[in-house]
Amino acid sequence: MKINLIYGTETGFTKTIGEDILRQFIYDETRIIKVDEAAVEDWRADLVILGAPTWCEPRLDTFGEYSDDWNDSYDTFSKIDFTGQTVALYGLGDQIGYGNNFVDALGMMSKVVLANGGRLIGKKDPTEYDYEESEGVDEEGIFYGLPIDEDNEPTLTDLRVVVWAEQLKRELDV
Repeated sequence: MKINLIYGTETGFTKTIGEDILRQFIYDETRIIKVDEAAVEDWRADLVILGAPTWCEPRLDTFGEYSDDWNDSYDTFSKIDFTGQTVALYGLGDQIGYGNNFVDALGMMSKVVLANGGRLIGKKDPTEYDYEESEGVDEEGIFYGLPIDEDNEPTLTDLRVVVWAEQLKRELDV
């Protein structure tokens, strides 16, 4: 199975988590690609995993925006034809310090993927998180993908990544 993980980051955490995710797919052909370096063909694979922080240093007061590399790549991303493409999302956030917009990027990315014909897998139940609001939650109250909180719960990250990767494998039926 071919898996392309496309991420954006300004601090490096989103890349590190992406590498941890891909380690769960050791028997597959995997690539990790920075969003502002992604070619058109990188958006097609058996599974495309997209990762983003909700917002980044030094703009912590600017909510509802992608990190700079996602912003710079938005014109390309928003026009990708995801028809027939299976996509999974992960996002980093701070549920305590920024609990009123925890992992909003999950919702921002999901809108583009779904509007452009993609199929999302890997949704997560929000019960193990403590936040106020999130655009990353769908109409049924489920996260569009995997939330990671390295600020407050770094000891839970490894297990969350392993469990989520197994969920993806089940949903892909591999």
